[in-house]
Amino acid sequence: MKEKSKNAARSRREKENTEFLELAKLLPLPSAITSQLDKASIIRLTTSYLKMRQLFPNGLGDAWGASPAPMNSREASIRELGSHLLQTLDGFIFVVAPDGKIMYISETASVHLGLSQVELTGNSIFEYIHPNDHEEMTSVLTLHQPFPPHAMGQEIEIERAFFIRMKCVLAKRNAGLTTGGFKVIHCSGYLKVKQYPLDGGGYDTCYQNVGLVATGHSLPPSAITEIKLHSNMFMFRASLDLKLIFLDARVSQLTGYEPQDLIEKTLYHYIHSSDMMHMRYSHTVLLFKGQVTTKYYRFLTKGGGWVWMQSYATIVHNSRSSRPHCIVSVNYVLRSVLVSRKIIILCEKLKKKSIIN
Repeated sequence: MKEKSKNAARSRREKENTEFLELAKLLPLPSAITSQLDKASIIRLTTSYLKMRQLFPNGLGDAWGASPAPMNSREASIRELGSHLLQTLDGFIFVVAPDGKIMYISETASVHLGLSQVELTGNSIFEYIHPNDHEEMTSVLTLHQPFPPHAMGQEIEIERAFFIRMKCVLAKRNAGLTTGGFKVIHCSGYLKVKQYPLDGGGYDTCYQNVGLVATGHSLPPSAITEIKLHSNMFMFRASLDLKLIFLDARVSQLTGYEPQDLIEKTLYHYIHSSDMMHMRYSHTVLLFKGQVTTKYYRFLTKGGGWVWMQSYATIVHNSRSSRPHCIVSVNYVLRSVLVSRKIIILCEKLKKKSIIN
C-alpha cells in the first residue's frame, strides 16, 4: 500500500512537471530561457502574458506566440520596423497594471538596470523603485480627473511623464550615475483607460483603468561630464538655488551673453514666465532625485527674444562630505540667436509701420 502511494505521488509529480514544461514552451521567450524556469516563474510569466493578451488583443501578433496573420508587404515592413525600433531605443518599454504588477518589460531594461526581463515581469514595480518614489508611482497609476465625453467604447490615453529612481545592479563602470544603488529613469507614456456603458442604458459610463504603457530612459545616457558638447550646446554650473557660478564660452554665440554677464544671476531671471512652472517642477525633482531632464523652455537672449532650450541637469556631491555641492547642466539650444533677432527686426518694422500710418 505504501509503495502504491509513493508511485502515485511520483506519477503526479512527473505529470505536473511535464505540464509545466509544456506551458513554459508556450511562452514567447527563447527556449534557452524557458527550459531554466522554475514553476513559480512559469506561473508568474504566464499570468503576465495572459494579461497582456487581454490588454492588447490585436497588437501582439506572432512575436507573442499567436499564430501569424496574413500580412501584406506594408504590414510586414511596419512590424519589422517595430522590432528594429525596440533594438535601437536608448531605453526600455514597460507596461504596468494599476496594482503595480509589471505585465511586460523589454529585455533592453537589463542594459540600463542590470535586471532581466524574466526577473522583472510579473513582479511589482514597487519592489524595484526607491521607497520615497512609491507615492508618486501610485499617483501615476491612479485615475484622477473627470473625463470629457468620448464615443462609447473608445479607449482613452492619459499622458504621463515622471522621474523615478529604479534599482540598478550594474557594475559601477557601466551603471552611469547612481545613488545608493538607484538610478534616475525618465518615464513617458500614457495611462490606458477603457470606457463602458453602465447597466440600465442611458448616457452614463464607467471607466476602467487598464494600466500604464511607457518608455524609460536613463538620465543622462552617460556621465554628464563625459557628454561631448556640440555647437548647439553649452554647459553651466550653478548653486543649488540655480544661481549661476560658471558658464562655458559657447553661451556667447548661442544666447549673446558673455559668461561674466550671467555669473551670480539666477537662471529663473531669464526664463519665460509661461515656462516658469515647468522649470520649478524640474528644479524640485532635481533636488530630490539628483537628476532631471527639463521640458523645452524659452531662454531670454541678450538681444531680446527667446531661444528654445532643454537641459540635462545633475547634482554634484562634495567628495569629502557626500553632501550636495552644486548643479551641473548641459543645455541644448534648439534655435539659434539669429532666429530671435529676425523676430525682433520684424517687430521693429511693424512698429515703424504703425507709427507712419
